[in-house]
Amino acid sequence: MCFSATASFGSATLLLVGGALCTAHAIKNDKTYLLLAITPILFALQQATEGVVWIGHNENLFTLTALSSILFLFFAFFFWLTWIPIVAYSLETKTWKRVFFIALIIIGFVFGLYLWIPVLLETGPRHLIQTDVCGHSLCYKVSGGGLLSVIARDIIYASLGVLFLLSSDCLFRKFWALVMLFGLITFFTQKETWVSTWCFFAAISTLWIYFLIINNHKSKTRKQVS
Repeated sequence: MCFSATASFGSATLLLVGGALCTAHAIKNDKTYLLLAITPILFALQQATEGVVWIGHNENLFTLTALSSILFLFFAFFFWLTWIPIVAYSLETKTWKRVFFIALIIIGFVFGLYLWIPVLLETGPRHLIQTDVCGHSLCYKVSGGGLLSVIARDIIYASLGVLFLLSSDCLFRKFWALVMLFGLITFFTQKETWVSTWCFFAAISTLWIYFLIINNHKSKTRKQVS
């Protein structure tokens, strides 16, 4: 995330509280949204991880920086590509779209491994060269090479994100549209630190889930009463 370890841990705390509220509401009122509701908690883990990256970098603890960077990129490169379509699948009501999201889960899993395994192994094409501060944000410098060019990888990554918007669930689409909007803005304004910056704004976007779930529950209650 941008700025500092304090900001990363602060956002993680906020997300943890927001995620707990979302989860409690979903368990009590509508378990359909449970996977979506716990998403802020997962983002909290990622933001806390980047807080550790900041500590490692600032204190010149190279092993800590490397290990926490690998864990942060696990979320950015692999986990979200798999988790988000799983959430969409759990909310889907149309049969053909459920099959479609199963396919996206598989594609996200395979492509995510393609992106992250070299980072984990710390060798070969696409491995993590260095974690540094670029401006006021962390930037994760990954080597080139491999079967796909950098542009091709960016296109596939973005395309999967767009395809998630095909969910039939209006609440999920509103949430994910905001995440994609932040992704587009940060890509063109903070390209060097895009991974870190977008993950931060995507994380903050998950707090909107609480208000979406609350409003959805109120709307259903009003319809039942009327």
